[in-house]
Amino acid sequence: MRATCPRGGLTSSLWIAMWMTWIALLLQQAADVERFSGTWALTGLRCAPLIFYVWAAMKDGLRLFIWYELILLFYFISCVEAVFAYRGDTLSIVGLTLVVIQFNCCMLYIRYRGRELRDAG
Repeated sequence: MRATCPRGGLTSSLWIAMWMTWIALLLQQAADVERFSGTWALTGLRCAPLIFYVWAAMKDGLRLFIWYELILLFYFISCVEAVFAYRGDTLSIVGLTLVVIQFNCCMLYIRYRGRELRDAG
């Protein structure tokens, strides 16, 4: 069984930032589908990969966060396409910004939380 240790100040801040950007990204994806009169099923399909984050966050598994970051790369590609396809669209720019912030927060969390767990073990 893996030893647990409390989060430090930096990793707690990154944890909160990850959750806030996750919620905002989920809402942005739902709004993007709704903008084109999409159905609830399409919204669910578009947001389903983001739900993987909840499992990774509850387990606090750093390997799961790495896989989640790979999922975020697909959202990054989709947002870059939307930014160039719909020039001047604020929702697409917000989505791209949120993906970049989410990716960086996850990357830094993996780095610093890994150090905390390694030092505790």
